[in-house]
Amino acid sequence: MTSKLSLLLLLLSSSCMVSTLSRVYLTPDGGYKGIVVRIDKDVNQDHCHEIIKNIKSLFTAGSPILHSALSGRAYFSRVTIIVPSSWSEEKCSNAITTPTGNTPYKSTDILITPGTGLAGSIPYTVQSPGTGLAGSIPYTVQSKQCGEQGEKIIFTEHFFTAWNTTSTRWGQPAKLLVKEWAKYRYGVFDEFGFSGDRFYPNYFKSGGSIYPTGTTNAMLTGSWIYKNGSSLCDPTADQCYFRPEGPNKQITCSLNYVPFLATVTGWCDKDHAKSEIGPGKHNVLCQGRSVPDVIFAHSDFKTRTQRSVRLSQELVPVFDIVRQPLPKYVLLIETSRAMSGVWKWVRKATQNLIKYELPDNTEVAIVTFSSEAVVTHNLTPLTSERVRARLADTIPDSHNRLSRTDDRCVICAVKVAMDQVLRNREAGGHLIILTHGDKRTLSEDDEEILSEYDKYYNVRVSSVLLPMPGEAPLSYYNTIATHSGGRSRSLDLSASKMETLAALIDSLVEIIGVDTPDPSDLPVTVHHQAITRSQSWSSEGQFFIDRMLGRDTVFGIFVEDDEDHQIKSVKFTDEEGSVFGPYTKMSSILDGINLKTINFPLGEKTPFDEGVVSGSSWRYHISWYKDTAQIQSIARVRSRQRDSSPANNLEIISWTNYDSSSLSISPSSSPLTIYTQVTMGGRGVVEARVSLSLQILHSNGTRSLLTEGFPLQMTDDGFGDVDLVSGDGIYSRHLTIYPSPGRYIFTITVTDNNNTAYTNTKGGAMDNHPQDLSVTVCCG
Repeated sequence: MTSKLSLLLLLLSSSCMVSTLSRVYLTPDGGYKGIVVRIDKDVNQDHCHEIIKNIKSLFTAGSPILHSALSGRAYFSRVTIIVPSSWSEEKCSNAITTPTGNTPYKSTDILITPGTGLAGSIPYTVQSPGTGLAGSIPYTVQSKQCGEQGEKIIFTEHFFTAWNTTSTRWGQPAKLLVKEWAKYRYGVFDEFGFSGDRFYPNYFKSGGSIYPTGTTNAMLTGSWIYKNGSSLCDPTADQCYFRPEGPNKQITCSLNYVPFLATVTGWCDKDHAKSEIGPGKHNVLCQGRSVPDVIFAHSDFKTRTQRSVRLSQELVPVFDIVRQPLPKYVLLIETSRAMSGVWKWVRKATQNLIKYELPDNTEVAIVTFSSEAVVTHNLTPLTSERVRARLADTIPDSHNRLSRTDDRCVICAVKVAMDQVLRNREAGGHLIILTHGDKRTLSEDDEEILSEYDKYYNVRVSSVLLPMPGEAPLSYYNTIATHSGGRSRSLDLSASKMETLAALIDSLVEIIGVDTPDPSDLPVTVHHQAITRSQSWSSEGQFFIDRMLGRDTVFGIFVEDDEDHQIKSVKFTDEEGSVFGPYTKMSSILDGINLKTINFPLGEKTPFDEGVVSGSSWRYHISWYKDTAQIQSIARVRSRQRDSSPANNLEIISWTNYDSSSLSISPSSSPLTIYTQVTMGGRGVVEARVSLSLQILHSNGTRSLLTEGFPLQMTDDGFGDVDLVSGDGIYSRHLTIYPSPGRYIFTITVTDNNNTAYTNTKGGAMDNHPQDLSVTVCCG
């Protein structure tokens, strides 16, 4: 008998996101619905009308092409276009509505990114958006293996605003959409090779002759050219490319190689492809299976044949244009008797979220529950400090005010939130559940109801779980968080009180991060150290402020008693030995969360905050009034990104193949694959050090941190198993051994690898596309 695993990802980074699952589905008549095209918030609003007009043209022209290429099995039926929340109907010249009912808006199938891409740059298939190497041509984000769905399709703003140029350079735009859709939806790949690539070279030898790698039904005519457009280069040398020339009217396939040829209308199957096609990416990764073989093995077509789709249906898709809704948070807080031991810290953490962490004008409501649920406070926008304080004060101020029973009806709270708080305004709804999270909190019927709420109303569901020692949290909380685009965090209550408080605060900040349009605004915890015994009644530590950080940096100390905190003084020393302090006055501003910060003298700048040299190491020295063995404290440093412009935004995204694989504690189980994509200003970060640690939460509530063989190093080598593309800023790793059943908690740490990491920048070798070449040439 095998045991199922559950999974949780934690990331240590300046910002982190976990992608939301696609909501695309195929209707009985073969129409694809639930397709979401999202326009990035940094796209120029002045181009709104033009972009929307050409998105409609793209799908309208692409629908019959897809229908024909798939022998009538499918077409584009309904597309939702998500515009940024700040965009106006006047600029867009279109009616923009608020998503209602089951309108998808959280997932992203196609992302429109700002700008033109790099001038003359080249597209390539990567695992996450905006790596910065793609120009105006679209490309697909693929991290998984043959036959598995990709992450998203990327188009640049320029693709739609320079429509005539796009058509002239790359051919019919609708064909490009169908090509990328096949890669995204069905897990097929480009059917050509790349110059200088070890695994997918752009040429092959046969019978003493050299031929271009690529799948077609007949021999393609053309010539080998250099980057500057001059001809007659040696195909075996780097930077030599094959350029199709002449009408090539004999070529009818394949869309994944030469979609720009007018006569190409589909993909080559085994019977129509010429006998030798070379080591193209699809041919290698799919082990010789043709593109149609892989497509028609997809679950979309397992029970669908050409004759099962009506031939007379309308192929023009319907378009919904909706505005990205602002988040509406409903805090569902368990108030059962069992919460009394941690209630003080739960209250402080939720009050901190309301008072200090949520952006201005965010709407928040509070629901408390035990055997039944009540609305403690309805949705209220956080318009002032006074409103924040009054809302925070509605949370019960003492464990004496909790229920006298141990009942914990989570579904009661969910129903109250949906029926009384979010009714008819579900768009943007985000339920954050704070509960013990054990099996008593949700029944199987409750889980089904909650899943239906997610499916129909598209609300996010996140949770902070506080299981009693010896108990494990219900894995469903992680499942619903993954499917709804939320996050689930489980805390260890056997840790110290201050660790519990700090973990609660950090978990809630991570959860609201999924709704943050500007990841650079999120604070980053750069240092967290528990205070240990010291015979000299002092404590020391060291932290590093990355050169990207240094805005709103706060050094604080969590203390059990904010009045009798026992802090005598704090001083800091920089890399050059300069001493700042000692500072003897502590601020009371954050006493509500037991965090003591330094009250710097008026006119004196914080030594390690903005305006000073960043990217440096600092040492701190805390003097106490009594032996630290009697004190439970934690030193913590948080900072925000110094430059919040999009070009300097560091973004880390991580995901796994967990939902598409059957994993169990069994030698025959398929491996779990973890992916992490690192970008800076939309460009892939190369040569970073990305390491993976593993902690297992067992069924009895105990935890074990694996040390043998860990941390694992994730790679960006493009060897195909497991990483598909080298140098794209996407790091991958297989986990092939599962030591024991339980919940697997991964912590991913990203560093600059001793200052060796870099981003691909304009003017690099990969930025220069050969002149007059419509075939994409990068990357393997």
